[in-house]
Amino acid sequence: MNDIDHQNQSLPNTDIYQHGEPLHPQQLTPLTELVLTHVDNNYPKLQLYFAGTVYSLIATIVCLAIGFIAPFSVTAKLLLILFILILAALIIRLTYLKALTICYGIFKDELIMRQGLIWMSTTALPYTRLQHVNLSQGPLERQYQLVTLKCFSAGSGEAEIHLPGLNADIAEHLRQHLMHQAAENQAPDPKMMTATLDSIHE
Repeated sequence: MNDIDHQNQSLPNTDIYQHGEPLHPQQLTPLTELVLTHVDNNYPKLQLYFAGTVYSLIATIVCLAIGFIAPFSVTAKLLLILFILILAALIIRLTYLKALTICYGIFKDELIMRQGLIWMSTTALPYTRLQHVNLSQGPLERQYQLVTLKCFSAGSGEAEIHLPGLNADIAEHLRQHLMHQAAENQAPDPKMMTATLDSIHE
């Protein structure tokens, strides 16, 4: 047996799986045209309250330290305190606006999540790679009946999709749907198994 025959035998049988006709770029769905659903309206409010409380407290402590401890002139202290207050207000506002951008979509073959205010991130998790779906709820989320959905993929120790701000009832239905889709998409195809067995027997 020569080297060419040996290489031909080692190549996988590409006739088993039919890829179908390739799609042209014009046939692809643009990311901007995906129909996505925003998270619950209470989630941005929760983020606003939480960020407002935390950063207001931090800004107050820093301003008091500047006013009573820092060895600056009165004008410098006032300017620095004004800068701290503006910075805290800006961070609180950006936290709220970022929460408004979080959205998701349940499609035939994958789950898509999009978020980001300045740098927008779109994450797609195919059901064929989905292994586990977890729901978590913190004490603040419990007050608003909100849940965070975490999707773990094959070979990943961390959640590939971390989707906060879901209504508790919707999140449970979504978890069951995702696990059902994962079980269906990861089940062995009988036609594929038959073709594989036929190729082995040949």
